[in-house]
Amino acid sequence: MQKQKVFESNAFLRAVKRGTSSQDASAMITVLGALLALIVFFSFRSQYFLSISNFLNIGLYAAIMGTIACGMTFINVSGSIDISVGSVVAFSGMVVALVSKQTNNVFLLILAGLAAGACCGAFNGFFVTVFKLNAFITTIASMQIIRGMAYLITDGQTVVIANSSFRFIGRGYIFGGAFPVTLFVMIVCYFIFHFVSKYTVFGRTIYMIGGNAHASFLSGIKVNRVKFLLYVINGIMSGAAGVMTAAQTGAGLPMAAQMINMQALSAVILGGAGLLGGRGTILGTFVGVFVLCTLNNGMTMMNVQIFWQDVIIGGVLLLSVSIDAIKGGCLKRKI
Repeated sequence: MQKQKVFESNAFLRAVKRGTSSQDASAMITVLGALLALIVFFSFRSQYFLSISNFLNIGLYAAIMGTIACGMTFINVSGSIDISVGSVVAFSGMVVALVSKQTNNVFLLILAGLAAGACCGAFNGFFVTVFKLNAFITTIASMQIIRGMAYLITDGQTVVIANSSFRFIGRGYIFGGAFPVTLFVMIVCYFIFHFVSKYTVFGRTIYMIGGNAHASFLSGIKVNRVKFLLYVINGIMSGAAGVMTAAQTGAGLPMAAQMINMQALSAVILGGAGLLGGRGTILGTFVGVFVLCTLNNGMTMMNVQIFWQDVIIGGVLLLSVSIDAIKGGCLKRKI
């Protein structure tokens, strides 16, 4: 019986791989083409765009969103969703700021932020996997709850972080002052997540669950346990983004990262991850993050009004979702 389960599991995994490899390659080519097109376009529109300092600015902006999108990719690949991440970023930053009033230990500040994020992820995972609530509705509710908590714990006040060593995480440069710390952290996270997704059993399990959760369950996979763990991991990544945000601003801001959840989701979808799960890659998300950040940077350099920037970014998200729906065969369905 056990051998039969293993055989079915391996067969299902091979089917998932065959179905997703071509889609992933197509998505990667598309998003790389979009990134190249944006670079060429903005290079002609602004003489300051093609410069090392500007690309470092893009990297600084990408670091926080990219860290969130990294964890969100696994959530989407598994067939779930989490739109509470912006609130988790703000709450984690507030926790870090409060802890900084009690200690100057940078390690403890980082740990506090990651722990706060993990608790928020566990909160989402509990209701999604134990009570079997809809992930979209659950994370909408938790988005409101966690944002409210970020305001409540300091009565809506900004909390300044005086620790200069901690602020180095968000503002410092390494390798002789040539590379931002936050960008380095993000790249390390993507290497780790890419390795997990490609070369570990856990990574393959995520794709199996996203491809067919019921078949995965029949194959012996503890689907709810894996999904709960994914929400905790996503919470930790959002907590890490909260730590970097607090370090960059030098304060805990309850209103921080209000739109970053939609931006991160856009990057994940642009990178080829489907809303229904089963496909998507960490590298695709990485490129998707830089597509959005390059677009944002280029529009700012062209002095595009912030209101129009919102319209364009929203249009990119709508276009991404539409492309995903068309690939899923929505136009072929009668209803």
